[in-house]
Amino acid sequence: MMYDIGISFCVIRLLMNWYSKIMIVVKWMDSYSSFCSLKSGVRQGGVLSPVLFNIYTNFLLSSLSESDLGCHINDVCIGCLVYADDIILLSASVVHLQRMLDICYTQGVELEWHFNAKKSALFVVGKARDVLIDPLWIGHEQVSWHKYIKYLGVQFESRRVLQTDNDIAVRKFYAAANAICSHVK
Repeated sequence: MMYDIGISFCVIRLLMNWYSKIMIVVKWMDSYSSFCSLKSGVRQGGVLSPVLFNIYTNFLLSSLSESDLGCHINDVCIGCLVYADDIILLSASVVHLQRMLDICYTQGVELEWHFNAKKSALFVVGKARDVLIDPLWIGHEQVSWHKYIKYLGVQFESRRVLQTDNDIAVRKFYAAANAICSHVK
């Protein structure tokens, strides 16, 4: 995978050697577990972790982009928005959306990722928001339709036009600001 995008074999071997020797300890209250080797994933907080994660994720995103199944704005396909491991798929067609979910599932199997259908949600914006639509599937798991979704702390509501509910975020901001002000002279 890394070699295919032009990363030298020496760098790949160095990373493989480095990551094969990572050991972890679990701390719970005042107790520590014995050392265990880490077999998958990247180090949380590691300098290289975002870069390695992006290389890994790029295969899924490239497959979605090449499918050309997303929404088109001025002849540009926008089918996927990503923030870390949170993914939004955009499609004007339920059939295309199912195909995009199939791509995610297929690539996920190849990358050893599991997309959790219970943590996923389908959401309609536009005229069809009140139309009963059959559930879609990611692999063998059903993904449900919702009237409200929360993404990165922002709540969206299914309406004729895209609506957000910022009240929760505003309340949290004022609570945090008040807490800071109460501790500052």
